[in-house]
Amino acid sequence: MVLQTLEFSECIIDSPYFRQKLHGHEKELEKTSKWIKGLIGECKDILSAAKSLSKAQRTFSNTLMKFKFECIGSERTDDEKVIADSMEQFGKLISTIEDARDIMLNQADEQIIRPLETFRKEQIGQAKNGKKVFDKHTAKFCQSLEKYLNLKTKAGDAILQEADAAVEMERIQFCRASMEYVVLLQEVQERKKFEFVETLLTFLYSWLTFFHVGHDVYKDFKPYTTELQQCLQKCRGNFDSTKHETETLMKKMLEVRGTVIGHASTACFC
Repeated sequence: MVLQTLEFSECIIDSPYFRQKLHGHEKELEKTSKWIKGLIGECKDILSAAKSLSKAQRTFSNTLMKFKFECIGSERTDDEKVIADSMEQFGKLISTIEDARDIMLNQADEQIIRPLETFRKEQIGQAKNGKKVFDKHTAKFCQSLEKYLNLKTKAGDAILQEADAAVEMERIQFCRASMEYVVLLQEVQERKKFEFVETLLTFLYSWLTFFHVGHDVYKDFKPYTTELQQCLQKCRGNFDSTKHETETLMKKMLEVRGTVIGHASTACFC
């Protein structure tokens, strides 16, 4: 929607066309106010969900760090030490990311909620108050005109001069209120371009910073995950090899045991 420019000269003329343009600005202002109010509510929902997620992540992190591996044998191999330590490392990784998330969430109220509420209450609220003043002076000016027109033609010059002065005073006050209202309407539209967008940009920067921290943590953790993956592959290979050897040994022992049992049974029958 493109809003028509409001000129000071139109405040003096106060034509129906000017009132129509004024109404267009007022509708846009009301729509913006409702939209920002809804946006604030949605931001609060996002932050609440993020806090719940962070709490769950920290619980998960603590559980991982408390988990202990028990290995078979008197001493652990180097690979087993790396694998056994993995749960604690995973927990620390998640905790580091959640620390960054907490920083973002702690700043969110100051970065987006309050600025949006301030913009809505102060900037838009000020324009709405300007409308009340404008409507008040419009009514007073119309009343003074009506009184002036209702004066009898035989009224004395003194009364007419006094009425003229009263109408002129109300007209000046009306024009001033109209111009001030126009300034407020156009200011809030202009401020919306930078103050409102700056607020959202700052909030997005905080999210991007959080994601960037996560990426940095990933890069720092990459060497460890590579080493761990190698240990896991080696451990899997050892398991498969040992399993095959165990099954072969078990089969041989059962065969030997079966032969011994068979001979013993034959001897008994004899």
